[in-house]
Amino acid sequence: MKYPTVRLVFDRKKVASDKKKGLVQIEVTSQGKRKWIGTTVKLYANQWDDRKHVVRSNECIEQNAIIDAMMKRVNEFIAGLAKSGVAFDFEKLDAFVSSMSESSSFVEFVRRRIEERTDIEESTRKQHRTLLQSLEEFGRINYMNDLTKQNIVLYDEFLHSKGITQPTIYNYHKRLKRYIHEAMKFELMDGDPYVGMHFERGKFEKRKYLTMDELRRVITCPINSEPVSRVRDLFLFQCYTGLAYADFAKFDFTKDVEFRNGRYVVADRRRKTNEDYTIVLLHPAIEILEKYGHVLPVISLQKYNASLKVLAQYARIDKDLTSHMARHTFAVFALNNGIPIEIVSKMLGHANIRTTQIYAKVLNSEVERSFDKLADVFK
Repeated sequence: MKYPTVRLVFDRKKVASDKKKGLVQIEVTSQGKRKWIGTTVKLYANQWDDRKHVVRSNECIEQNAIIDAMMKRVNEFIAGLAKSGVAFDFEKLDAFVSSMSESSSFVEFVRRRIEERTDIEESTRKQHRTLLQSLEEFGRINYMNDLTKQNIVLYDEFLHSKGITQPTIYNYHKRLKRYIHEAMKFELMDGDPYVGMHFERGKFEKRKYLTMDELRRVITCPINSEPVSRVRDLFLFQCYTGLAYADFAKFDFTKDVEFRNGRYVVADRRRKTNEDYTIVLLHPAIEILEKYGHVLPVISLQKYNASLKVLAQYARIDKDLTSHMARHTFAVFALNNGIPIEIVSKMLGHANIRTTQIYAKVLNSEVERSFDKLADVFK
């Protein structure tokens, strides 16, 4: 049986110049018929050498690695047919190229895994889709072979050029590492390009929260709109419980609340992190529940946050009210009133106490009280 010959072809359509790039392709010839396989590498006319392949390019090492890896896989495919005594035909080659494209495309791998994963909530899934969007916009990390140290540095620079804050960029890298490690686990990649690289976590902006005076204004301000009044109740319920929107949106009094030791206790699991949390419903929260027959009048997050802007105007608060600000307010009030940070972390269902420590950084009043305690010690 005869098997095909394989060679590299640059600019088959003769379009490359010093301003326009041409394709590098793998040409497979069998019994007078030819088929071309794209390598994703595009070059200017002076960047190709028949012997050295890619030259005079800032990415020649990575581009040659891509070409060599693809040539190796095609040759191994043909050698495997010969070893097994199986005849070659272009249908078999098409099937192989299709499977090779699927397995080597990192972007498609990430896209598939984001939708397949069962260990993340929809809100987290949306965040991971932003990683995918950023990779597509960046355009230099498409295939497994594109995951080089150079491209990761360039990706970092690309994110900075978009005006994204350092903590958010750190999270992009964190998610990218996650899918690189998955690709390695599935034996789609041999090594981790992040090894030996370090990107700063950066500092988050201070968490925004309501002061006690601002919270009183929200509680007492007259509102002549029933929908806005309901939104105020939802916001206050979050302030009294510390629940994130995803958790209070699914809150079910009959299922989630247990009455014990004279208290209404909620022991549930956060949708976002799957971490357990425990809270006791305070009297103001119970009053809100009773007002609505223990069924909160939940609305969509988008509509909720839009209505909170109106609530801020009623309360004459010069802050951009959001659902999550209620959770921040609860955390700060709890810490300000002497509740240990470990307990607050459990109340909020944080996966890591470092997240709770972000709230502690805004507590200047707590610092002042601590100095009062030191003053008593040194008297």
